[in-house]
Amino acid sequence: MNVPLNKEEILKEELKDLNGSWIIYQWDVDIHDMPERFDDLTIQTYHTYTRKFYAFRNYDVFKNGELIVRAKTKWLLVNPEKKLPIRISDTLVEIYGREDGYEIIEKDVEMLDGDYKKCGEYIVRKTDIDYNYHANNARYIEWIENYLDDDTIKKVEVVYKKELKLGESVEIYRLVEDSVICFKLITDGVLKTIIKITK
Repeated sequence: MNVPLNKEEILKEELKDLNGSWIIYQWDVDIHDMPERFDDLTIQTYHTYTRKFYAFRNYDVFKNGELIVRAKTKWLLVNPEKKLPIRISDTLVEIYGREDGYEIIEKDVEMLDGDYKKCGEYIVRKTDIDYNYHANNARYIEWIENYLDDDTIKKVEVVYKKELKLGESVEIYRLVEDSVICFKLITDGVLKTIIKITK
Protein backbone atom coordinates (compact mmCIF):
# COMPACT_ATOMS: atom_id res chain seq x y z
CA MET A 1 0.00 0.00 0.00
CA ASN A 2 1.33 3.44 -0.91
CA VAL A 3 1.29 5.91 1.96
CA PRO A 4 0.62 9.48 0.78
CA LEU A 5 3.45 11.90 1.42
CA ASN A 6 2.90 14.89 3.67
CA LYS A 7 3.84 18.39 2.56
CA GLU A 8 7.24 18.29 4.25
CA GLU A 9 8.18 15.05 2.48
CA ILE A 10 6.94 16.38 -0.87
CA LEU A 11 8.99 19.53 -0.31
CA LYS A 12 12.14 17.52 0.37
CA GLU A 13 11.58 15.42 -2.75
CA GLU A 14 10.90 18.49 -4.89
CA LEU A 15 14.08 20.25 -3.74
CA LYS A 16 16.07 17.04 -4.18
CA ASP A 17 14.82 16.62 -7.75
CA LEU A 18 15.72 20.23 -8.51
CA ASN A 19 19.05 19.93 -6.70
CA GLY A 20 17.93 23.17 -5.10
CA SER A 21 18.95 24.96 -1.95
CA TRP A 22 17.59 28.13 -0.33
CA ILE A 23 20.00 30.96 0.44
CA ILE A 24 19.01 34.19 2.11
CA TYR A 25 19.50 37.30 -0.02
CA GLN A 26 18.11 40.12 2.12
CA TRP A 27 16.93 41.01 5.64
CA ASP A 28 14.80 43.96 6.72
CA VAL A 29 14.26 43.91 10.50
CA ASP A 30 12.17 46.45 12.44
CA ILE A 31 12.84 46.42 16.20
CA HIS A 32 10.12 47.99 18.36
CA ASP A 33 11.40 46.68 21.68
CA MET A 34 14.24 44.43 22.84
CA PRO A 35 13.52 41.29 24.86
CA GLU A 36 15.22 40.84 28.18
CA ARG A 37 16.73 37.77 29.76
CA PHE A 38 14.17 35.08 30.68
CA ASP A 39 11.36 36.78 28.72
CA ASP A 40 8.87 34.34 27.19
CA LEU A 41 8.72 34.97 23.46
CA THR A 42 6.45 33.69 20.73
CA ILE A 43 7.80 33.55 17.16
CA GLN A 44 5.59 33.23 14.10
CA THR A 45 6.76 32.79 10.52
CA TYR A 46 4.79 32.80 7.29
CA HIS A 47 5.41 32.70 3.58
CA THR A 48 4.16 35.94 2.03
CA TYR A 49 4.97 35.84 -1.68
CA THR A 50 6.86 34.03 -4.47
CA ARG A 51 8.26 35.60 -7.63
CA LYS A 52 10.43 33.85 -10.23
CA PHE A 53 13.58 32.80 -8.30
CA TYR A 54 12.68 34.54 -5.04
CA ALA A 55 10.56 33.64 -2.03
CA PHE A 56 9.52 36.14 0.65
CA ARG A 57 9.03 35.14 4.28
CA ASN A 58 8.23 37.21 7.36
CA TYR A 59 9.01 36.55 11.01
CA ASP A 60 7.17 38.13 13.95
CA VAL A 61 8.41 38.07 17.54
CA PHE A 62 5.90 38.68 20.33
CA LYS A 63 6.43 39.36 24.04
CA ASN A 64 3.33 38.99 26.18
CA GLY A 65 1.21 39.18 23.03
CA GLU A 66 2.84 42.41 21.83
CA LEU A 67 4.76 42.54 18.54
CA ILE A 68 8.33 43.61 19.34
CA VAL A 69 10.22 42.56 16.17
CA ARG A 70 9.19 42.04 12.56
CA ALA A 71 11.68 40.66 10.06
CA LYS A 72 11.00 40.62 6.33
CA THR A 73 13.27 38.31 4.33
CA LYS A 74 13.98 37.53 0.70
CA TRP A 75 15.33 34.11 -0.29
CA LEU A 76 16.86 32.83 -3.53
CA LEU A 77 16.52 29.24 -4.76
CA VAL A 78 19.83 28.12 -6.29
CA ASN A 79 21.67 25.08 -7.58
CA PRO A 80 24.55 24.91 -5.05
CA GLU A 81 26.89 23.16 -7.50
CA LYS A 82 26.35 25.42 -10.50
CA LYS A 83 25.74 28.56 -8.36
CA LEU A 84 22.81 29.45 -10.60
CA PRO A 85 19.25 30.52 -9.67
CA ILE A 86 16.40 28.04 -10.14
CA ARG A 87 12.90 29.17 -11.05
CA ILE A 88 10.45 28.27 -8.28
CA SER A 89 8.00 25.62 -9.49
CA ASP A 90 4.22 25.76 -9.12
CA THR A 91 4.50 22.72 -6.81
CA LEU A 92 6.78 24.60 -4.42
CA VAL A 93 4.49 27.64 -4.50
CA GLU A 94 1.54 25.43 -3.52
CA ILE A 95 3.46 23.67 -0.73
CA TYR A 96 4.71 26.88 0.89
CA GLY A 97 1.33 28.55 0.66
CA ARG A 98 0.89 32.29 1.03
CA GLU A 99 -0.25 34.83 3.60
CA ASP A 100 -1.64 38.01 2.04
CA GLY A 101 -1.79 41.47 3.54
CA TYR A 102 1.84 41.75 4.68
CA GLU A 103 4.65 43.93 3.39
CA ILE A 104 7.51 42.34 1.46
CA ILE A 105 10.98 43.58 0.56
CA GLU A 106 10.61 45.45 -2.71
CA LYS A 107 14.11 46.87 -3.28
CA ASP A 108 17.72 46.70 -2.15
CA VAL A 109 19.05 48.70 0.76
CA GLU A 110 19.49 52.42 0.06
CA MET A 111 23.09 53.17 1.01
CA LEU A 112 24.57 56.40 2.28
CA ASP A 113 26.75 58.27 -0.20
CA GLY A 114 30.13 59.37 1.09
CA ASP A 115 33.67 58.37 1.99
CA TYR A 116 33.61 54.97 3.70
CA LYS A 117 36.52 54.37 6.09
CA LYS A 118 38.03 50.94 6.74
CA CYS A 119 37.35 49.95 10.36
CA GLY A 120 38.26 46.28 10.45
CA GLU A 121 39.25 43.08 8.68
CA TYR A 122 38.32 39.46 9.26
CA ILE A 123 39.39 36.06 7.92
CA VAL A 124 36.50 33.61 7.41
CA ARG A 125 37.08 30.59 9.65
CA LYS A 126 35.79 27.03 9.59
CA THR A 127 33.39 27.79 12.46
CA ASP A 128 31.80 30.55 10.32
CA ILE A 129 30.76 28.16 7.54
CA ASP A 130 27.21 26.82 7.16
CA TYR A 131 25.76 23.86 5.23
CA ASN A 132 25.97 25.82 1.96
CA TYR A 133 29.76 26.03 2.45
CA HIS A 134 29.90 29.79 2.89
CA ALA A 135 29.78 32.13 5.89
CA ASN A 136 26.58 31.87 7.91
CA ASN A 137 24.41 34.98 7.54
CA ALA A 138 24.45 35.68 11.29
CA ARG A 139 28.24 35.97 11.29
CA TYR A 140 28.14 39.18 9.26
CA ILE A 141 26.24 40.93 12.05
CA GLU A 142 28.67 39.61 14.65
CA TRP A 143 31.61 41.02 12.67
CA ILE A 144 30.25 44.57 12.69
CA GLU A 145 29.15 44.57 16.35
CA ASN A 146 32.56 45.85 17.46
CA TYR A 147 31.99 48.98 15.36
CA LEU A 148 28.61 49.89 16.87
CA ASP A 149 27.93 51.95 19.98
CA ASP A 150 25.45 51.06 22.72
CA ASP A 151 22.55 53.09 21.29
CA THR A 152 19.21 51.38 20.75
CA ILE A 153 18.86 49.90 17.28
CA LYS A 154 15.53 50.41 15.52
CA LYS A 155 16.20 48.82 12.15
CA VAL A 156 18.69 46.40 10.55
CA GLU A 157 18.90 45.94 6.78
CA VAL A 158 21.23 43.46 5.09
CA VAL A 159 21.85 42.47 1.46
CA TYR A 160 24.15 39.54 0.69
CA LYS A 161 25.53 40.34 -2.77
CA LYS A 162 28.15 37.57 -2.92
CA GLU A 163 28.94 34.67 -0.62
CA LEU A 164 32.02 34.63 1.59
CA LYS A 165 34.00 31.39 1.65
CA LEU A 166 36.45 29.71 4.00
CA GLY A 167 39.78 31.53 4.22
CA GLU A 168 38.63 34.68 2.44
CA SER A 169 39.62 38.01 3.95
CA VAL A 170 36.80 40.52 4.31
CA GLU A 171 37.48 44.23 4.82
CA ILE A 172 34.85 46.18 6.74
CA TYR A 173 34.15 49.80 5.74
CA ARG A 174 31.86 52.16 7.64
CA LEU A 175 30.09 55.47 7.12
CA VAL A 176 28.15 57.25 9.89
CA GLU A 177 25.55 59.95 9.24
CA ASP A 178 23.24 61.13 12.03
CA SER A 179 21.35 58.05 13.26
CA VAL A 180 22.40 55.78 10.38
CA ILE A 181 25.50 53.59 10.10
CA CYS A 182 26.26 51.85 6.81
CA PHE A 183 28.79 49.06 6.37
CA LYS A 184 30.30 47.61 3.22
CA LEU A 185 32.01 44.22 3.42
CA ILE A 186 34.52 43.86 0.60
CA THR A 187 36.88 41.07 -0.54
CA ASP A 188 39.55 41.74 -3.18
CA GLY A 189 37.67 44.81 -4.34
CA VAL A 190 34.36 42.93 -4.69
CA LEU A 191 31.36 44.12 -2.68
CA LYS A 192 30.07 41.11 -0.75
CA THR A 193 27.55 42.50 1.72
CA ILE A 194 25.78 45.75 2.63
CA ILE A 195 24.54 46.34 6.17
CA LYS A 196 22.55 49.40 7.23
CA ILE A 197 21.81 50.11 10.88
CA THR A 198 19.26 52.75 11.92
CA LYS A 199 19.27 53.92 15.55
